[in-house]
Amino acid sequence: MSAPHPSRPNVLVGSPVERVEDPRLLTGRGQYVGDLAPETALHGAVLRSPQAHGILRAVDTSAARAMPGVVAVFTAADVGDPLPMIPQRQHGLPEGEAYLQPVLATGKVRYVGEPVAFVVATDPAVAEDALEAIALDIAPLPPVADHLAALRDESLLFEAAGSNRIAVMRSRRGDADAAFAAADYTRRAQFSTQRHTALPMEPRGLCATYDAGTGRLTLYGATKVLFYNRRTLAGLLGLDPAAVDLIEVDVGGGFGARGEIYPEDFLVPFAALRLGVPVRWAEDRREHLAATNHAREYHADLEIACRRDGFVLALRGTVDADLGAYARTNGFTAPRNVVQFMPGPYQVPSIALDANLLVTNKTPAGTYRGPGRFETSFFCERLFDMAAQDLGIDPVAFRRRNLLGPDQLPYAFPEIVGVDATTELDNGDYGHVLQRCLDEFGWAEKAALQGELIDGRWHGIACACFIEGGGGAPRENARLTVEPDGGITVNVGSSAIGQGLATILSQIAADELGLPMSAVRLRHGSTTLVQEGWGSFHSRSTVMGGSAILVAA
Repeated sequence: MSAPHPSRPNVLVGSPVERVEDPRLLTGRGQYVGDLAPETALHGAVLRSPQAHGILRAVDTSAARAMPGVVAVFTAADVGDPLPMIPQRQHGLPEGEAYLQPVLATGKVRYVGEPVAFVVATDPAVAEDALEAIALDIAPLPPVADHLAALRDESLLFEAAGSNRIAVMRSRRGDADAAFAAADYTRRAQFSTQRHTALPMEPRGLCATYDAGTGRLTLYGATKVLFYNRRTLAGLLGLDPAAVDLIEVDVGGGFGARGEIYPEDFLVPFAALRLGVPVRWAEDRREHLAATNHAREYHADLEIACRRDGFVLALRGTVDADLGAYARTNGFTAPRNVVQFMPGPYQVPSIALDANLLVTNKTPAGTYRGPGRFETSFFCERLFDMAAQDLGIDPVAFRRRNLLGPDQLPYAFPEIVGVDATTELDNGDYGHVLQRCLDEFGWAEKAALQGELIDGRWHGIACACFIEGGGGAPRENARLTVEPDGGITVNVGSSAIGQGLATILSQIAADELGLPMSAVRLRHGSTTLVQEGWGSFHSRSTVMGGSAILVAA
């Protein structure tokens, strides 16, 4: 990788600059997927299950098909046999194949909001009205409402699989049982984190066009990981990936919920292919809450073992991960992170943590804002506070005592049993960072406020330590072109979902090339710009996209 030219120190990176995106966005000249309106475009609407769990005995679409303005109504029977299933992506497991979601419900419905039919009409209102004309015959089944019901297996979401527990992910290091047997102190506690979802300002939307003359399918509105989703979508549609283009346009926020493959990501381009005309679809907020990935519903039963001086010897326990109704795309990423990254920046010699991957009759779970990191840090830090209080040790001193030192790095996280891969903390001085944080916060002065009632408000302070990973995925692509006017066009495989990508990467390119930012034209978010791109997730766009620009420059 090249480094910035020694005669050209950074003058833009690290300096306050005007965002290059802002003039266009703040004056209403942004182009979101809802702004795309091909003249011949039809409009899609999704009929969703009103039942959490039941046998889908019949879907009668005759009345809807007969309505003026309705062009097509697709059910599972209309899509084809075999019915496409949404594949696993990151950290997939063989056991998960029996729990995949079909693009439209068939045989059973497993959560409120599950797509059952897709209506295409000449007008959005007509499409919505047609949904009410479709008759569903659903025989209700007992719903599996939480992790405890899932573990009892009294009502099964997937009878053929024989259990609501997809698999168990096991994280191991050392001999936890021996450490607990020899420990001076142990403590057991239960914790829960609640289910929620991302709420970007702009809900999901898509516009698909198909050119029969060239055989090219273009999907606007896809974002985050365009090249991966292109390969997945092409496979589901039976197309050559080279004949499919994904273009993201402007995006009103992501937060982890975008970028995964949902049923609608298949249904909209499928309808455009089948009908030979552009098809648009946009979800409303209520649909978003019911259909877009949920996250973070975990229930932990954990133990900590320590010496009298507060040195942590081991962590062990079980975490029940409520993954909703299906094993969908990145659904296993968060529970894996929960049990693998629980020790965080601390030296914990022995680990024995199991994650039960459970299906329930709820919206499927996926990634959201540092998947698994919030949950596992909460579990570990609460245990540390409890242990420190029981042992009479200051909570900051307890953490400082267990932090990894610079001479102990790199330090591998516990292994996931059956997975041949190592994840490690590579470098850092965690004790120094903690002390700087305490000093800048004014911990010594504010410590006296703990538990005080001042002006009608209770005061409390707390300390927690967390490791932030970043720069995920192995590489990124960038291509720089010198234009006739002397400007530079930068094409990059990263995606913009509201994080100021165009400004950041323009700063990097301009500094490296010794040009003003006005001479840099950044293009991103399209499979037509570079041969391969890895997208935006895991705090990677600046690190990987920026590094690719440095190499290309």
